[in-house]
Amino acid sequence: MAQRLKMTFHWVADVNESPVNTMIRWDSTGEERFRLESKVALEGKHISDARLAFNAQSGSPVVNFTLDAEGAKIFGNMTKANIGRALAIVLDDKVITAPVIRSVIGGGSGEISGNFTPREAGDLALLLRAGALPVPLEVIEERTVGPDLGSDAIQMGVTTGLIGAALVLGFMLAVYGSWGVIACLALAVNLGLMIGVLSLLRATLTLPGIAGDYSDARYGR
Repeated sequence: MAQRLKMTFHWVADVNESPVNTMIRWDSTGEERFRLESKVALEGKHISDARLAFNAQSGSPVVNFTLDAEGAKIFGNMTKANIGRALAIVLDDKVITAPVIRSVIGGGSGEISGNFTPREAGDLALLLRAGALPVPLEVIEERTVGPDLGSDAIQMGVTTGLIGAALVLGFMLAVYGSWGVIACLALAVNLGLMIGVLSLLRATLTLPGIAGDYSDARYGR
């Protein structure tokens, strides 16, 4: 299974813009509606990096991004001619943010600011980097580990324990005869005492059991 992330930049359309040259897109929550120019202003492939940062003056979380040489030239020209306009960042037909261009952004780097929390800014930077990937994401294998792992381990332990006990009993009887019976009885008493002590101390011998005891102790169960 392959999934390709597609990122594009579009100018938010003016109210007087022809509907033929515009398109409607929603944000990722489906609550806010954007009317954007259909023409792609900049493709996501030109983003080379994006990182969470903090504004030096206000201390608020922002996203710093850098562009490749071609993208820096295109972005510089388009921001110079569109100061005061909102530029929407669209990822898989969803608007993830639409910041307003405050000044000319040259040099191949810029800053996206807004009412972000550090986590939101970090997620936005991650989306910018993911959308700039030039190759598709291929899921090779997917696994889900559920709570049945512990019960499966217990069942397997019981089965292998009974098989092992039967083999030991058969070997002792075949080799030592009546003395083997006495040895098996002594072994059974010793095993019973050990299990009794472990049960009294609530001790465990398996990794799933240890994990279960830790979860019970942590959450008070």
